[in-house]
Amino acid sequence: MKIQHILYGVMASYCLNSVTHADFIEDASGTVYLKNFYFNRNFDDNNTKTLSNWSQAASLLWKSGYTDTPLQFGLDINIRYAYRLSSAKNIVDNVMPYDVDKQQQAQDQVKLGAVLRMKYSKTELQIGELSPRLPIVHTDVAMQLPTTFLGGMLESNELKNTKITLGRLTKVSGRNSEDYSKFQLVNGTTKAQSDALNFAGIDYDFKQQQVRYFLADLEDIYLQNFLSYEHRFKLNDQLNLKSNFYLFDTQDTGDALEGKIDSQAYATLQTLSYGNHAVAVGYKHMAGDTKFPLLANWVPQLYLANWSVGTFMQKDERSWQLRYDYDFKGLGLEGLKTTLRYYDGGHIDNNGGKRGTEKEFDFIVNYDVQSGPLKGMGMSWLYADYKNSLAKDYTENRLALTYTYKF
Repeated sequence: MKIQHILYGVMASYCLNSVTHADFIEDASGTVYLKNFYFNRNFDDNNTKTLSNWSQAASLLWKSGYTDTPLQFGLDINIRYAYRLSSAKNIVDNVMPYDVDKQQQAQDQVKLGAVLRMKYSKTELQIGELSPRLPIVHTDVAMQLPTTFLGGMLESNELKNTKITLGRLTKVSGRNSEDYSKFQLVNGTTKAQSDALNFAGIDYDFKQQQVRYFLADLEDIYLQNFLSYEHRFKLNDQLNLKSNFYLFDTQDTGDALEGKIDSQAYATLQTLSYGNHAVAVGYKHMAGDTKFPLLANWVPQLYLANWSVGTFMQKDERSWQLRYDYDFKGLGLEGLKTTLRYYDGGHIDNNGGKRGTEKEFDFIVNYDVQSGPLKGMGMSWLYADYKNSLAKDYTENRLALTYTYKF
């Protein structure tokens, strides 16, 4: 049990002790989430060990209602536990913790967290264990237990069509970790640590359009600007076009503990949907004097557009993607969806003179039972075939069987 989680829980309970009302309990809700997950990454190089893990997780997520006081209070309590079913191996598998003393994958993993929520009008402040899904910091749920963060985040919807976000995160716990650590870069050269990630952002929606701007300050490492624009065109009752444009600009700041950082990313994704079909084409251009700085501890950067098992974010890289989605409800199979994706990246600067390439093909199946006694059950499968001229090729499978029960 982690002391940080205990302190947040005690703090929240103390604050609520004198203001607890019926709404706090009567409006509460809970979720039990079970996930059986299998992961396998098989390298084409026979000298490289296969990464694999099979585990079972159980999560209990409880969310209170709000007190009926002028300044409303609420509380979230999260208990997540995963147990490795596969045999132990002396490799880091990216799914569960690595036991340094035993030099093997840990047998189990636990994450305990609490969130104190305070709300006034249409503004809410959350303090504790957070799972942000923002352009400049995002929670990773791709494997077993998710990446989580410690800090505070405020969201306000007081202005019409506008959401303002402010936050300060001080630590991160990766998807394959129980402990919290300071922020650093996964692709940094000095492994410098930052005391906090501070951010502010604004979302503005108007007439089938959205503009987003975020500013993130990883103290003494980088200052990052993000700007995006989305336009949704309804061409007729069944034909729709969604156009997305993204821009990242990242520069070193403060004491520049990781040295010079100068990275720009320009990306677009155009999605045409017709009935149960959707076709998308995307392009991304990486520019600047240095590679894109990526936060460590499995913090994904989904808004870089061409992002999957491969990241397509290397220095000077140009990449494009072609994607096709189909919803089988058109054939009477409600809840079944498939995705085909192909990524092609090139012009990678590896400081060796020869430009590198990377390619990836994905096949994804998702199925969620919509009704009947098995409602709440789901299945997902990702198959990825990844090629990289500067690294090792591999094929990867991720299979998850899930069950969600809400009460």
